[in-house]
Amino acid sequence: MPAKLLTLPLLSFLLLTSAARSHPEDLVKRVKKAAELSTLDQPGTSPFHLKATLSPSSARDKDSGRTGWVEIWWVSPSQWRREVNCPDFHQIQIVDGRRVWQKNEGDYFPEWLREISEALIHPIPLSSDVLELVRTADVRHLAGNTYLSWALISSNGEVSKGIGAGISITDNTGLPFTASGFGWGGWFRDYKNFHGRKVAQTVSGGGDPEVTAKLTVLEDLGQIPAGFLDSTASGDDSQTLQTVLLDETALRKNLLPTQPLTWPTLNDGPLEGVLTTDVSVDRSGRIRKIGVIVSDNPGVSDAARTQIAAMRFKPFTENGVPIQVFSRVTLSFKTTRPAGTESFESARIWFERGRHAGFPAAGAGAPYILRADF
Repeated sequence: MPAKLLTLPLLSFLLLTSAARSHPEDLVKRVKKAAELSTLDQPGTSPFHLKATLSPSSARDKDSGRTGWVEIWWVSPSQWRREVNCPDFHQIQIVDGRRVWQKNEGDYFPEWLREISEALIHPIPLSSDVLELVRTADVRHLAGNTYLSWALISSNGEVSKGIGAGISITDNTGLPFTASGFGWGGWFRDYKNFHGRKVAQTVSGGGDPEVTAKLTVLEDLGQIPAGFLDSTASGDDSQTLQTVLLDETALRKNLLPTQPLTWPTLNDGPLEGVLTTDVSVDRSGRIRKIGVIVSDNPGVSDAARTQIAAMRFKPFTENGVPIQVFSRVTLSFKTTRPAGTESFESARIWFERGRHAGFPAAGAGAPYILRADF
């Protein structure tokens, strides 16, 4: 074999080995740098005006209702105005210091719209929890990107299940390529410079079905009308609408009594196992969004979705005000095969019969010599 053909596997081995030995703090520094380069809403950013249009990433989802736009007028991290719009929801929010002015049309802020609005200006949240996951991440190099991956574990108190998450950074730019975590994430492309910040002009995310946001405006803020950022103006809602991220333990404290779980019989795969998914709960305690279900047997996913959708919660509040929550639901399942389905024992017997019929060395067959040319 020519020596040059050995270099690719060897190079891959060296890259993987090098990544596996990366110092945790070096990984943290790299993620912090990627966030610093790509985050718009941080101290030192020039005041900006941004607008993006939203539409389904795939033509097959054109009737999903996931269309709209996001517009932001930003002076500083403590002074800005944002307007988001989709067919079922419209919000204007003004932040000035600790004061928040908000006007909502619709009783539920769709989770996909919240996530994509955040991802446009803030690709990677640098919370202590995220940085600790980075320190212990599994690291791989592929096609010019470095992938840091981990599992987000959730539990109902009896069983646990993980959902994959992580961050990838393009090696030659140091910019985020993909990101996914608990209530945040996106796929970032077409970066352009804005006063030293590198801003993705195309951002996809929001779960299933996926939504793509395309920047149509990113410019210096310039002059704005008088009162445009006035958080003391009249006409706002008496209660603001916000979404809070909760772990499953906290979520289940408000779970109301539900019907016993029932599972369909399964032709294939494990009869027992665990599944999990993320959920968005509105201010009345009703589940409004269920994410992709990760299960030990996909055959129970439809039944799980139906039963999770039927869950009801005592409304969640913060400082006495009802809030939306984003969390996880984890369930165990146990079921049987349909009547008349071949058992494992009968399947094993049929396999043995085929092996004896088609494999000369099986059983007590006659001695033989076999030769083959390649």
